[in-house]
Amino acid sequence: EKLHISIKNKILPTKYLYDDKGSKLFEDICNTEEYYLTRTEKSIVQKYAKDIMAASSAEEFFELGSGSSKKTKILILEALKYRKKLTYTSFDISKKALEMSKKELKTISKNLSIQLVKGDFINDLKNIDVGKDRRLYLFLGSTLGNFNNQMAISFLYNLSKIMKKKDFLLIGIDKIKDHDVIKSAYNDKAGYTEKFNKNILDVINNKYNLDFEKNNFTHSITFNKSNNQIEMYLKSKTKQVINFPNKEKILIEQGDKLLTEISRKFNDKTIKKIFSNSSLKIRKTYFDDNKYFSLYLLNSK
Repeated sequence: EKLHISIKNKILPTKYLYDDKGSKLFEDICNTEEYYLTRTEKSIVQKYAKDIMAASSAEEFFELGSGSSKKTKILILEALKYRKKLTYTSFDISKKALEMSKKELKTISKNLSIQLVKGDFINDLKNIDVGKDRRLYLFLGSTLGNFNNQMAISFLYNLSKIMKKKDFLLIGIDKIKDHDVIKSAYNDKAGYTEKFNKNILDVINNKYNLDFEKNNFTHSITFNKSNNQIEMYLKSKTKQVINFPNKEKILIEQGDKLLTEISRKFNDKTIKKIFSNSSLKIRKTYFDDNKYFSLYLLNSK
């Protein structure tokens, strides 16, 4: 029912981009020349790992939407210089991402204990075990940019409510910059983003027994200047009918665009307002030389 309304409104739920195949394709996107986000964020983590660990004094890590955990590995290695034991929990919607995370980290040290939790951080946040030790929550990769304002505040507020007084959150945020630099990051020459975008149709077909035909759509992106966001669409090449198992049908016209993901870009003012409305306080800010990307270390007010 919900999906039916969503498709009628020309929106496909973003979370279906990140099944096992989608998670693997996203890793491929992260390694493309055009996708500046991953390498920029990684360079900031490398440069400030010591400072981040000193400021947070973390005894355990809890990563939301971990992907392959390559950036977090840098912080874990830093933490293990001072800690005899460390626990790392990877929390992700995709089993494949959890496996990639474990593969990346399992050989680091016998003093590192790894826990994998499969879940959706919008709906399953309330079930997180808050732990006893001083925890560093990680929400990297500018994933917050996939949420509209209301969702971003609601997610961060709910997270701030489960954070203990001594816990911290390290969050990665993509900043506003030259629009061409941003657009090419979501339309790589090798075509990984296109495959990633179209894969959502396979996921929805399998889950809901629908009959979307991938070849009837093209990958399309626009930069919405008034909202400072990339909008990723699947554009219909032809008039087509999507059949639901309950015999309902949805007509999609040639040229119709189905929104699959937004990726917002922030300035300091907007992001500070979101943090403030989410009961979070900025303790430290880290950024690269170009100011393309920022990491914020926060704790709850």
